[in-house]
Amino acid sequence: MPSPTAIADAQSSMGIIWAYRFDADGVPTLIAREAVPGVDPSEGFVWIHLDLVHSRAKAWITEQSWLPAAAEDMFVSPESHQRLDHSSELAWGIAHDLVRDIASDSDLVGALYWIVGERLLVTGRRDALQSIRLAADALNRGEAVEGPVALFEQIIEYIIDDVTRAVVRLMDETDSVEDHVLADRFDDAPARVGAVRRMAVLLHRQIGGLHLLFRRFAETNSGRKAPEEVKAAAARLLQRIDGLHHDVQSVQDRARLLQDETTARTASQTNRQLYVLSILTALFMPATFITGLFGINVKGLPWMEHDLGAFFVALTCIGAALLTLILLRRRGIIGG
Repeated sequence: MPSPTAIADAQSSMGIIWAYRFDADGVPTLIAREAVPGVDPSEGFVWIHLDLVHSRAKAWITEQSWLPAAAEDMFVSPESHQRLDHSSELAWGIAHDLVRDIASDSDLVGALYWIVGERLLVTGRRDALQSIRLAADALNRGEAVEGPVALFEQIIEYIIDDVTRAVVRLMDETDSVEDHVLADRFDDAPARVGAVRRMAVLLHRQIGGLHLLFRRFAETNSGRKAPEEVKAAAARLLQRIDGLHHDVQSVQDRARLLQDETTARTASQTNRQLYVLSILTALFMPATFITGLFGINVKGLPWMEHDLGAFFVALTCIGAALLTLILLRRRGIIGG
């Protein structure tokens, strides 16, 4: 006999994080935890969000006989590459989103699994994601949604907004590093440029994958038999993704050029330091030889008994250094 706690929270035992029911006008209502949401409401639609770390969530997916085998395999497999597939009635896929971090803006990327149909939206994740939390917050404020495709489009728009904010942060960081490099302040520039490039590559992969999938789905025959409403949403999303894709590419190119500039300036600075060190070594080499010669304890060295012997040796060292300097200048090694 199931315990009262299990009955009171039937959704948790099935790996359901939350479920919303939408009436014919798109007004959301959070389904009580003790109720098991149906997947085919008589009116409106439902949104079921799953925790794919939970084994019961995967079991619930495999129990859905209406679900295409390809969509079922996608949900229960550990695959996390972005993808988009469809049947004549459903569309499903994987999109990447930033992992939600309460303390600060996160740079980690997680996978969002989704299935959208005429009266149903099912999403799943293994990490808490920004877009899903924002969508739930909007529903909790009472915002109405026309249908499951509109809700899916809203979630993808939140992903695009997250990437946009990340790109703005990268642009600001790139501007700051560029100012430091142009001012010849290289204290932490290489590490900062490396961090910018790493994040730019992650964002480029994320938005580039979405751009490729939606473009192929909306503009080619691969979406011919897909639901028309999903194709229309993909076309609208593609317009936003296009501009953002170019922005991410621009940041990536700037970071690459900035890294090359940092490397070149650092090498130039190192060469100047080695040049100065080489000149000093050449100037002091004769003096080093002379002091070493006079340091040997044998008879016959000049000025050994002279009262000004040390002074004469010092003059000889200075004269040798000056002669070396003159020779270096005549050979063009040292500029005039």
